[in-house]
Amino acid sequence: MLNLVALGAVAGLIPVYLGILSALFLGKVLPRTWEGGLIGVANGVLVYLFFDLMHEATEQTGARDPVSWLVFLASLGVSFVGLVVLESSQIFGARAGNRWLSLPMMIAVGMGLHNLGEGLAIGASYAGGEYTLSLLLVAGFGLHNGTEGFGIVGAAGKQPISGWDVLLLGLIAGLPTCVGTFLSGQGVSSYFSICFYSLAAGSLLYVVLSLTAMSYTASRRVQVAVGMFAGIAIMYLTAMLLTLVSGVRS
Repeated sequence: MLNLVALGAVAGLIPVYLGILSALFLGKVLPRTWEGGLIGVANGVLVYLFFDLMHEATEQTGARDPVSWLVFLASLGVSFVGLVVLESSQIFGARAGNRWLSLPMMIAVGMGLHNLGEGLAIGASYAGGEYTLSLLLVAGFGLHNGTEGFGIVGAAGKQPISGWDVLLLGLIAGLPTCVGTFLSGQGVSSYFSICFYSLAAGSLLYVVLSLTAMSYTASRRVQVAVGMFAGIAIMYLTAMLLTLVSGVRS
């Protein structure tokens, strides 16, 4: 079990922290004119993850299993519409300092649910004695997860991120990878998998729409569009590299 948790940390926890710190560094070094582009990169990463999560959820939904339909739709609706309702009720505005309702926190939660699935894949290969494959998955997912820090930092915009925020956001986004590797040895229901993939997809869809509304202005449209393309391209290329090396599509 310790080996599984360690693999999860190398694949998820450490790369997420490195990604967050790299994004913070670039945010300080690059001129403010790059801000729209960085937000676009964050949005591109999230768009890619949204479609990836939707694919994973629908792959595990059985056409002859109406219960799986209900789990999928209920989870997606709760996470997406529920967050919009919270925003519409002005909870976000009334508690602007509440970090639990901030965009970076919502992104970290969505990514954490996504990384839980990656941890399950790593743990399953390791438990099956496919040690080479599990190490390749760790390397590929680690490269993949390093880019997710840009999504978290980009959503913060001009809001300062403290050391405590970095610690907390990194734990929420990266620690579920360790949890996933651990759970893989206990057996996981397909309904559980559908639920957390759909919850993650809904929360990321909410954030994508919020970031687009915030950043897609007349003066920054080209920057945001180029940044989104770059974010999607980065995620796609890392996924293809993982497929070439391990034969497992991320």
